Amino acid sequence: LARVVNESRRGGGKVFFLFFNRGRGVVGKCSADRELICWQALLRCHEEPECELAYSQYLAACEGNLRGTRQQCPSHCISALIRLNHTRSGPDLESCECAQDAECVNAKRAIEPCLPRRHPSDAGGIGCMEARQRCEEDSSCHTYLTAYLSYCGQLFNGRKCSSKCKSTIQQMLFIPNGMLLNRCVCDGVERPFCEVVKENMSKLCSIGDQSVISDQPDVEDIYEDEDYDPRSDREDVYLDYSSAADRLPSCVTLLFSYSLWIWIY
Repeated sequence: LARVVNESRRGGGKVFFLFFNRGRGVVGKCSADRELICWQALLRCHEEPECELAYSQYLAACEGNLRGTRQQCPSHCISALIRLNHTRSGPDLESCECAQDAECVNAKRAIEPCLPRRHPSDAGGIGCMEARQRCEEDSSCHTYLTAYLSYCGQLFNGRKCSSKCKSTIQQMLFIPNGMLLNRCVCDGVERPFCEVVKENMSKLCSIGDQSVISDQPDVEDIYEDEDYDPRSDREDVYLDYSSAADRLPSCVTLLFSYSLWIWIY
C-alpha cells in the first residue's frame, strides 16, 4: 500500500521511509504512544501537505544514503530530517514499526549515519546555545568562531578535519568562552546538527595531537558537497553552506556556531 501511495504521488519508484528509532523525541517532539506500522505513518504524512513536501525533500537530500552509495551523512540530509520531524505527521515516521517489510528495514539501516548520537552530559549545566551567545559577545572568541566556520566545512559532512580547522579549534581552547563550547551540551532546535558535528570532531580531529600544523589551508578545505545536486532544489528547501563565513546566511551561522564541539582525547 505504501508503494501504491508513493507511485501515485511521485510517478513511480521505490518507497524510502524515514527512521530514527533510537528512542522517541531524538530529533523533535514525541509522537503518540501508539506506534503505527510504517506504511500507515506514510499514508498519514501524504495526507498532510507540509509533511508530504518535507518527505519529498528528505528523499532528495538523503538519496545517496538511502540507496547505499554514501556512508557519511551530508548536512542538507540532516536538515531535511529535522524539517520532516517538525511537521505534524513527521514524528509518526520516527517511531513507526517496519513489521515484515524488508525494504523498510533496509532503509532504517541505510539512514543510520544521519542519526544524532547522545553523549554524556559533562557541561556543568550549560547548553551550547548559551555557550555560543557568550562566545559571540567575546570579540576574541567570535573571531575564532568565524575562522572555524571558514576552515571546518568538511568536518560538518564527516569528510576530514583539515590542519587549518584543527589549528583553529586548538587555539579556541585557550579562550575561556571557547572552553565553554568544549563542555556545553547540545540543545535547542538544531541539537542533531550539534551532535553530528561533535561525533565527526571526535572521530576526525584528534585534538591534543602534537604533530606539526600548517598555517596554510589544505586545497580540500573548500567546502563542497559533491553528492548534492542543487538542480533538484526548490528555493526554499535547502540552505547554501558556503565555506566562507561572510557568505553564510545568519541562520546557518547561528546553527553551526553553537554546534561547535571541541573534544580533547
